[in-house]
Amino acid sequence: MWPIVRQARYLGRYRQIAQVLGHHGFGYLVEQLGLSNLLSLPSRIVRHSVPDPLSGPERLRQTLIALGPTFVKLGQMLSTRADILPPAFLIELTKLQDTVPPFPSDVAIKIIETELGRPLHTAFQDFCHEPLAAASLGQVHTATLHSGEQVVVKIQRPDIQQTMTLDLAILNDIAALAQERTALGSQYNLVDLAWELSTTLRSELDYRREGRNADRFRKNFSGSTIIHIPTIYWEHTSLRVLTSERLFGVKINDIQQLQENGIDQKSLARNSVELILREIFRDGFFHADPHPGNFFALPNAVIGVVDFGQVVSLDRETINNLLLLLVALTRNDTGGALRAMQHLDILDRRDVTPTLRRDLMRFMDRIVDSPLEEMSAHETNEELLQIIRRHQLRMPVPLALLLKAIVMMEGVGIQLDPHLDTFAVARPYATRALAELASPEAVAKRTWEHVQEVREVATILPRQLSDTLRRLDDGELVLQTRDTEMRRVASALTLASMRIALAVTFMAFIIALGMISVAASLGWSNQFMFIFSLIGSIGATLTGLALLVSIIRRGDP
Repeated sequence: MWPIVRQARYLGRYRQIAQVLGHHGFGYLVEQLGLSNLLSLPSRIVRHSVPDPLSGPERLRQTLIALGPTFVKLGQMLSTRADILPPAFLIELTKLQDTVPPFPSDVAIKIIETELGRPLHTAFQDFCHEPLAAASLGQVHTATLHSGEQVVVKIQRPDIQQTMTLDLAILNDIAALAQERTALGSQYNLVDLAWELSTTLRSELDYRREGRNADRFRKNFSGSTIIHIPTIYWEHTSLRVLTSERLFGVKINDIQQLQENGIDQKSLARNSVELILREIFRDGFFHADPHPGNFFALPNAVIGVVDFGQVVSLDRETINNLLLLLVALTRNDTGGALRAMQHLDILDRRDVTPTLRRDLMRFMDRIVDSPLEEMSAHETNEELLQIIRRHQLRMPVPLALLLKAIVMMEGVGIQLDPHLDTFAVARPYATRALAELASPEAVAKRTWEHVQEVREVATILPRQLSDTLRRLDDGELVLQTRDTEMRRVASALTLASMRIALAVTFMAFIIALGMISVAASLGWSNQFMFIFSLIGSIGATLTGLALLVSIIRRGDP
């Protein structure tokens, strides 16, 4: 039973959602989730026939539009989840747009004055009452500051925070029910998907966060001659109002206007691909909504970027694993590719089957045998997603958004220049990142991290063993076995102990080699590093050997 459903203030919205689902032919889902009985809905609502001969994907898109901005955002998020939805649904959901009718300008002005704490005329020298654009979360007006800078002012829709808070609470409950009662819930973590949507939308509702994202991008691209990030005017920015520099450019996919303005399309295409590659491999911080409406062509083929509500941060480990996957794919290394996919949380060890290995080998054979200029990031991504769908693997949200960003930017680049070689543009970035991954500093850092992991395991293991023995002694754990079984278990434990001892000894040698190699890279004159490496490696090795000898002396029970 849902605690939220019992709250009367939510029942009206639940009923509305159920009615919309029924109207668009998804009444079976209402029944499957148990909403019909819970909300006392009449059968005519649940079993409402579909009025138009639309396909399932089209009906889903219409349903999300009818349910409002929160559900439109859900559809946009699902459009990146090729591991969950079939291609026909993904194509249809990419058609979802944020464009909605604007709200009255006097309401926008009232929000500005409330948020900034001053009258409009003291904040802006000039303010255009006609909105420049409107979306599901807010709308944009042009203005001029008293200092003369031309700006755009984004104002959040009235009551959108309350609306989305309500809808997100309901979506989290629906996800929990679908997790328990649907086949999709048995394959995917729908609760986690709803949580990701909630986190993303709450971030987008805080315009100060978007401003900080823009500042971070501007810092990352400081000194760049191909990218321009607009300035944020913080004295005119708040939770619900964002004021930024106005860019005067051409929409990046408006080919006719680009030609009329004499902008070099080939340079623009290359710059668009370099933008996403630089974000991924150098900064680990990328624009997660790179549709053409957020990118403008400025003079000299400079790309102006706007709208930083959706961004994704990649940790260094994820970037390294992406590089290792790329290397494994290009070297036709199936085992390496599978290990990288495990580290990226695409699959577990139990997911590795002979069929998966065969499909991955076929995929890699095509990559290895094809010239780079004949390859497409879009086609390569589609083939990889087909493997993920066939074997019911998962696609972590950051990785799904990353693939979407790469494909969208390549699509823009190829539209500008049909002969664009995406992989040739990517090669220097990947080469540089791989060199950094293999540098002595990176090797030393990973070696130290492994030492820390071994130390943590060595600290935790005795405590866990002591706790298990205590629970056995207190009768909390009971082992029932016959003598022959006990001997088999004892033998297995002895063998496992010997293997662990050998592994510890071997790890000691590996750590020793790593630390000595680091010392060598720093110069043998660094006596402290050399002595520390020598003492640490000898100590670890002797500990492992002592453990091995101790186990051998005890013999097999």
